[in-house]
Amino acid sequence: MAKKRDTGEGEPYSDAEADRVADAIEAAYADWANTAEPSKLNVRAKVEWAGVYQAGNQGVRSVRIDGLSADRMRKVREAAEKARTSSGKARAAKPSSSYRAKGWEAQFRQLFKTAKGYEAMGAAGVSATKQTLDRWLSGSQSPSKANREAIERAYETMRGRPVTEARDAAQAAAKSAADALTEAMRDRYGANVRFRDIRSFGFE
Repeated sequence: MAKKRDTGEGEPYSDAEADRVADAIEAAYADWANTAEPSKLNVRAKVEWAGVYQAGNQGVRSVRIDGLSADRMRKVREAAEKARTSSGKARAAKPSSSYRAKGWEAQFRQLFKTAKGYEAMGAAGVSATKQTLDRWLSGSQSPSKANREAIERAYETMRGRPVTEARDAAQAAAKSAADALTEAMRDRYGANVRFRDIRSFGFE
């Protein structure tokens, strides 16, 4: 790798790229039969160094990185472990079983009972005054078609919330793992080094 210098911040990882980097880190640690942190990394990928892609075959090259900080790599390992746990939770997540009501009245009453449900209705586009909401609750007035559809959207949002939240948490954890690796590279080279289109990734 090049000597320490910094020519630019480079482009942050996209969500999909962060997922691939986190997966690569996890697989590398799974193959790393050592309790000590790795100090060397062999990777074949498109290498973005301080905002500039390094020359290679169609942009892909093999690089060997050494002198990695044990403290930094410990953080990479910890972040990768969290990403693995979060990914497992996301795969296992299911819609909330408590949101099974049918019809706008039952759905509206359930949403209206909680602050999050109330917020979900606002986000879905339910538009009504407090007096109108009270009339909906009492059954003396029915919502317009647009409001009924918005109530249904809000209900589906709340029903799927466990899945959405688990996926968001998994994505955030993957990004943290990818960013931890970037920080380890920056600590070593004084520049942001990112790996895209990873073909191989292993420690030594």
